[in-house]
Amino acid sequence: MNTLSRITDRLTGFLSYFGMIGVLAMMLHICADIIGRTLFDISVPATLEMVTRYYMLMLVLLPLGWVESKRFMIMVEAFSGLFGKLGLRIVDTLVSAVSIGIYSVLAVSTWEKAIEQYNVGAYIVALDTQIIVWPGYFTLPFGFGLAALVCLVRIPLLLFPQSASEAA
Repeated sequence: MNTLSRITDRLTGFLSYFGMIGVLAMMLHICADIIGRTLFDISVPATLEMVTRYYMLMLVLLPLGWVESKRFMIMVEAFSGLFGKLGLRIVDTLVSAVSIGIYSVLAVSTWEKAIEQYNVGAYIVALDTQIIVWPGYFTLPFGFGLAALVCLVRIPLLLFPQSASEAA
């Protein structure tokens, strides 16, 4: 299980770096557009389309597995003090199982949509420029699929902790 955990950690880190690249590219693109419009009265073509179809998807969905693995998701711990350590592990296991189901449904449905968009060669037209948008559709199933994998790897670690620090 350690090997699968390490592979998952590397994958989540790798996709998170792509998310960071998306943030940097978005900042550069928007800054270039603002500078171009302000100083030269020229707009960078398709800024809005690139931000909504590529950059925001990279920013939000590619690091999703990393956020899940670091347990940075929003948690409500209103009654967690009543459960004790064993009860918390059971609740965390159930939450991980439900999350696997939700992430898997999202991954499969968005994969089907991504394949559909790839097959039709989806594009949009902005300022008389054709912009291919089908690659952006693939960020969704990758992000959701990796988050599901992280939750799957977490379940045995919750059920059978190797040390006292993992059980807490």
